[in-house]
Amino acid sequence: MLKELVDLLTCRELDPEELASLTAAIENAGDDPDLDWLDDPSPEELIQNAIVFKLVNHLAVGDKVDEVHQQISDFFAEPLADFPRHANGRGYSPDDYFAWLDPLLAERGKHGGGYRLLLLDDSFSDQLNALLVWRKDTARVLQLASELGLAIESSTERSSGYRAIV
Repeated sequence: MLKELVDLLTCRELDPEELASLTAAIENAGDDPDLDWLDDPSPEELIQNAIVFKLVNHLAVGDKVDEVHQQISDFFAEPLADFPRHANGRGYSPDDYFAWLDPLLAERGKHGGGYRLLLLDDSFSDQLNALLVWRKDTARVLQLASELGLAIESSTERSSGYRAIV
């Protein structure tokens, strides 16, 4: 299950050797010295944090949603529109931003049915950890995450547990 999840979280871009290596590193997170600081973690917590650490090159991470927006935009050859602002100049809240962003991502990467933004929780920060996946794979990603006891959710259906500021 974990191998399939990692494959989907990386938009199936890894070659078989990279996928196997990355999956093994996540499975063996208990032996990873980078995660020694976790205090008596559950197996799920180890895997959750290992995914955040090991997929860092695939994540947009920031404590401000406009920072995350810039990183998401940089993912594409043709950048996204600028971070949206209200008429008074205030930036969008995370929930408003995610609602604004979702249809834009649906239009990108048509062969994969467009993209969807997922959010990954971690146990060490208040930052947003955002990841683009193929829209057609979203249900399977969320199912696998649930079965593995991981905190991954769609940005448009999130529990509002993130405290990122604009």
